[in-house]
Amino acid sequence: MSAMSSVHEQRYLDCSLEELWDLVGDPSRYPEWWPSVIEVNGESYDTGEEFVQVSRMPLGKSETRYLIDERDEPQEIRMTCQTSGTFAHWRLTEAQGGTFVDFEGGMEPKSVLYRLFDETAGRIYFRRWADQSMKALSEATAKPAEPVEATADRPGAPSTEPAEPR
Repeated sequence: MSAMSSVHEQRYLDCSLEELWDLVGDPSRYPEWWPSVIEVNGESYDTGEEFVQVSRMPLGKSETRYLIDERDEPQEIRMTCQTSGTFAHWRLTEAQGGTFVDFEGGMEPKSVLYRLFDETAGRIYFRRWADQSMKALSEATAKPAEPVEATADRPGAPSTEPAEPR
C-alpha cells in the first residue's frame, strides 16, 4: 500500500547534530520530548529492530510496536507502527552551526479501519502531530538564555535599582 497521508515539516534548530541525534535517534528518549509518548521499551534500536511504545490517548493508554525501517547514525531514522501503518521519518543535516531537521510523518494504512481514519482525518491529524513534534523537539534542545547583568559600563542594560518617584 502506498502512503495516503503524508506531511512534511522542516525547521532549523540551534543545536548540534549530535545533541539532536541523541534525542531523535534513540527511541528510549522519546518520552523526554515527543508529545504523548509515555514509555519506550526495546533491546536495541537498529535497522530491523522492533520496540514497544506506550502513548497517552484520549481514552487511556495505547501500546504499539514500531519497526525501525532505516537508521543511519547520526542523520536518519524511519519507523513504522506495525498495527496502523503510521510512520515517522527524521532526517538531520548540519547547517550553519545548528541542525536542519526534515520530518515526514503519515500513514500507510494496514487495515480498512485505519484507511477510513486516514481518509477522513489523516491530513489534519498528521499536520498537528508534525507541528507538535517539531515544537517539542525545539523546546527540548533550546539553550537557556544567559542572564544580563546591569552595570554602569553597559548603557541600556536593565537597571537593578528601583525607579525614583516622580
